[in-house]
Amino acid sequence: MTKLLFDPMKHPDWTPPQTAEMYRFVAENTQDLVGVVDMEGIVLYASPSHELVLGFPSSEFEGNSAFYFVHPDDLAYVKRQFDDMVTLESTFDFEWRCKKADGSWVYIETRGTPIFDENRKVVQCVYGSRDISERKKAEEFLLRTEKLSIVGQMAAGVAHEFRNPLTSIKGFAQLLHQGNEKPEYIELILSEVRRLEAVLWGFLTLAKPQAPKMKEVDAAVVLQQVVLVFSTQSILNNIEIIEEHDSEVPRIYCDANQIKQVIINILQNAVDAMPNGGIIKTQILCHDSEFIKFRFIDQGSGISAERIKSIGEPFYSSKEKGTGLGLMVSNKIVHEHGGSIHIESTVNEGTIVDVILPIYSSFLKRD
Repeated sequence: MTKLLFDPMKHPDWTPPQTAEMYRFVAENTQDLVGVVDMEGIVLYASPSHELVLGFPSSEFEGNSAFYFVHPDDLAYVKRQFDDMVTLESTFDFEWRCKKADGSWVYIETRGTPIFDENRKVVQCVYGSRDISERKKAEEFLLRTEKLSIVGQMAAGVAHEFRNPLTSIKGFAQLLHQGNEKPEYIELILSEVRRLEAVLWGFLTLAKPQAPKMKEVDAAVVLQQVVLVFSTQSILNNIEIIEEHDSEVPRIYCDANQIKQVIINILQNAVDAMPNGGIIKTQILCHDSEFIKFRFIDQGSGISAERIKSIGEPFYSSKEKGTGLGLMVSNKIVHEHGGSIHIESTVNEGTIVDVILPIYSSFLKRD
């Protein structure tokens, strides 16, 4: 016989509260933001905690569009999430930036749940939100730390990449100084300078913290720019990077700098797994009508099925001096882009990493 945790004998004066009153009591005494919006995004109810967190009184929200308080760079994304909730009739979770009364912006995490009428039609949405600014700061610090780690690993390769063009420039400059003025010398010097600029730009782009900038980009160009920056490091490790991709690859909608960091993390792991050299294949393939796939195939030591379960967890790494943060950061970036990462590996044969991202046209369909 199951023993009751509580005494079944209720207090004689106890009466069950009215459901509506109870829910309102909970909503009005929580620090989380609780509210209701209609299908146009008009706020029907906003809990008093909105003023505590955002500085606006509840009355400032009620009767106005919830989208008015969304950061312009997040507006299209938030509207897509809202539309998906209505179309798919399911709960949705997302992060966005909300306007505060003092004009600043705060990171908010929201879960929205559809409310149905008697005909199973979505008529309203209940949301619960909370301020995640401190968590975002911690994540940004982690991202910068991982970037600095990658920059340090690539420093020797970049120094070598600079040495060869500088030697050529110095040689041709000396010839010009000696009176050997030939137009092709000038062109060769300019060509080497452009090469240096390309490498330096890629290196600084990785190292410098930047706000996310979502835009339409050519996936092949993103991959080529990373391979250019990475090429000397691969040569020093006796590794050849081969690029292959479908003839007509759709453009993607992403923050190019963040996707470059993901690719560099994967290539760095591949190089580390191949101490005796070999070949890394990079491919861009059409995954289906709405996604493309970056595929990376190495000939490294591979990862066992048991260890692959823990890949992506913080501070778990298959490398002796690894932190395990690289893939964790990459997973987060790709997930925030609406994509996913998949890993297949065979010990002593190599690893295949697939990064699946939505194409640009799939975002247009949702807008």
